[in-house]
Amino acid sequence: MRKNKSGYTLIELMVMLAILAILLAIAIPNIKGWLPKHRLQSAARDLASNMQLAKMKAISANNYVTMTFNLPIGGTTYSYAVYVDPDKDLEYDAGEQVIAKVNLSTYKSVRFDNTKGNGDGTTFANNDNGRPSVAFDGRGLPKNNNGGFGAGSVWLETTDGNIGMKITVSSAGRITITNYK
Repeated sequence: MRKNKSGYTLIELMVMLAILAILLAIAIPNIKGWLPKHRLQSAARDLASNMQLAKMKAISANNYVTMTFNLPIGGTTYSYAVYVDPDKDLEYDAGEQVIAKVNLSTYKSVRFDNTKGNGDGTTFANNDNGRPSVAFDGRGLPKNNNGGFGAGSVWLETTDGNIGMKITVSSAGRITITNYK
């Protein structure tokens, strides 16, 4: 009677390791080229989602909800923050409910494209504190600091400047993301 021995020989294992090493050598450079674009897309989608959140929160609360860029809160300056703004001044005041605070530094290799907009990567009108801001009213319409339509755009890019995305709020409150590079 003969016993069945199962398993792999040393040569079979070495061949498998060689194949795996070749596949990794091909895949790693492709992954490194893909990451900045993925991070930029994530940052753009998150910014657009936070705008949509502000809009929906404004409608449900029948109140202004504002997004302000480069906003200091509690000693930290955030790339943008979303907060309930009952006094409708598009300025964060202590005690106002913060819904979201985001720093672009969490998305490695993503920044505002300061060659676009007003030199800060946005075309939203500044509030009285000189910070770009857009608010949504109880009907979901974007408003600026003067109560007019708050349409505008934000440009994000990879730190190497090769890829860019634009997030736009229309005067009717539609939020879109487009590539521009």
